[in-house]
Amino acid sequence: MEHISSSPVHPHVRRNGAFSHRGTPRSAAAAKVEDPRWQLLDLVRICRSLLGLRDRDIAVLRGLLSFVPASAEPARLTVFASNRALIDRCDGMDERTLRRRIVHLQAKGLLIRRLSPNGKRYQIRDEHAETRLTYGIDLAPLFGIQDHLEALADQQRKEVVRVKVLRAMIRHALYQQVSSSETQVIEQARLALRRNLDSVHLQAIFDSLAVGLDKTSEDSAACSSYLTASDGQNDRHIQSSEKESYESESMEQCPKPQSDHAAAWPISQVIEKDLSVGECLELAPGAAEMALETPRSWSDIICLSAALAPAIGLSRSVVDAARKHLGRHGTALAILGLVEAFGRIRNPQAYLAHLTGQAQKRGVDLVRMFRSLVGQRRMCSGLG
Repeated sequence: MEHISSSPVHPHVRRNGAFSHRGTPRSAAAAKVEDPRWQLLDLVRICRSLLGLRDRDIAVLRGLLSFVPASAEPARLTVFASNRALIDRCDGMDERTLRRRIVHLQAKGLLIRRLSPNGKRYQIRDEHAETRLTYGIDLAPLFGIQDHLEALADQQRKEVVRVKVLRAMIRHALYQQVSSSETQVIEQARLALRRNLDSVHLQAIFDSLAVGLDKTSEDSAACSSYLTASDGQNDRHIQSSEKESYESESMEQCPKPQSDHAAAWPISQVIEKDLSVGECLELAPGAAEMALETPRSWSDIICLSAALAPAIGLSRSVVDAARKHLGRHGTALAILGLVEAFGRIRNPQAYLAHLTGQAQKRGVDLVRMFRSLVGQRRMCSGLG
């Protein structure tokens, strides 16, 4: 009687110790971080708009990288797989689309195609096993521009935050606009919020919109403590605030001094003694670049943090809870630190909520926390 193995794995696949749990286990996430192939793919995905790539280009690049060994040795960066094998790795993409995307990736300088006379991909070796000819798709250019991709990815992360801040400030300027003399500028700004514009165009629109603002609106946009509207308008705005994004509410007003326990907390004096305004801006250059005017006092820094909070995904409830237990100064430092660490910290809102919980239970050294956030960011950028 023929013996049928109950194991679904073929005999040639099974190896001694292949399924052994001895030794230190390595998680899939750790292996992914250490693999240079997927690090490069993540960088290309982040800055694909700057590179002029589409989602299909990313899919083809992922399929090509899957044929490269994890060691990524310079001599083994050429892919010899056929188009049929590549189609399987690219989720059944049409062959014509595959060819167009490969040509497009070559035009962007991410790979080199070496075509053979018969259109196939292979190597020619001599009698000494030395490579004489190589026909295939060489991914060496992609691995050679890793430093450039890291710089572009960092630039793209800052651009995302800058765009969110400018869109929030345009919404705030439109809300504070009381004069209808500049109707064309106002309409242009409203249409801009429906389009996918970069920070340069949004900055120009905001500048043109700010020219038509009344002096009262300008003072409010510069972080006044009170709104220019009447009490009835304030009540109506509070009723509709739950339906609107927090981005439009973040620039509504800067947090004004409260008479509760948070305002009486002496943490502000401790922070101002250990950290000056100039040192704070020097440690957080990314956040300082997003300010319309250079902050000159702690009040300006608190206003800047209130504007940047929605740009990194912080909800109003979490920020209010942080102000209650960290104080206005501590919350501002936490937000600026999270802006500098944007992209490294996966969930800034959860981080701020955890920090608030720690402060509520046993207290937190906020200046040390801020230096740790901005210090790790600078260390990571220096290593890149």
